[in-house]
Amino acid sequence: MAILTKAIVENSVVVSAIESKDIVNRAIKIHDLSPVAAAAMGRALTMAALMGKEFKNKDDYLTAVIDGKGPLGKITVCADGDGHVKGDIENPAVETAIKSNGHLDVGGAVGCDGTLTVIKNIGLGHPYVGTSRLVSGEIAQDFAYYFADSEQQPCGVTLGVGLNKLRCKSAGGVWVRVMPDCPQEIIDRVETVMYAMDEMSYQFDGSTAEQVIRRFFGEFDLVITESAEVSYKCNCGKRKIDAIVRSLGKDEALQIADEMGFVEVCCHFCGKKYTYDRQAVEKLFK
Repeated sequence: MAILTKAIVENSVVVSAIESKDIVNRAIKIHDLSPVAAAAMGRALTMAALMGKEFKNKDDYLTAVIDGKGPLGKITVCADGDGHVKGDIENPAVETAIKSNGHLDVGGAVGCDGTLTVIKNIGLGHPYVGTSRLVSGEIAQDFAYYFADSEQQPCGVTLGVGLNKLRCKSAGGVWVRVMPDCPQEIIDRVETVMYAMDEMSYQFDGSTAEQVIRRFFGEFDLVITESAEVSYKCNCGKRKIDAIVRSLGKDEALQIADEMGFVEVCCHFCGKKYTYDRQAVEKLFK
């Protein structure tokens, strides 16, 4: 279970942080991720969790698609206002490359010749869709650029995933947003703090989200406003899968059942398999 904490700094800056190791390990187990895939998807899931907790309603929902044209293919992450996230990645077994500084080459695996698209369903009758170009493929910089370019919301984003062989030993992220009319002096001080937020996976190694916030912003006037649980949870279910099978059409669904002995649908987000024999398919179309 991940814990997300929010705070107000100097009555003019919002800071959100999450310790997300459990979320990343759940994704590694479901998708059998290589180390570089775990680092990329883990960062994306962490950011989705931070964004999802900004929703006012539990049913509000977002989908973010990172398509950098790199070896990993598309990375899709989703989050709702009730503290649930999930994700999918096209090529989870991409071979891991190491940069000269010893870090995983996440940017090279994701690629940066593409876009980041965010779709928000917040009960307005039609979704909000925002798109920006990728600037590095490192995920944090790409989301920061998206907020500034597509939502006109300058902010700071830092994300990290630390791995020990095929397990995540630490992970987390910090998202900093400046309120309107924030004094320039405060902005300058916050920017200085953000520059110091490197190696985020180490910052969350053995530390809670609140401890990380206090470590970096403890010298400010700081008020913790919220602490909430976030988990990797898929909302697939038989009703949704029934609709997918119906979308095949009765003739095609029955043909697959006759040829294969069953119709099977596997959820890309959680790996759960739903199986329909011929009798079950016929029942769906009655």
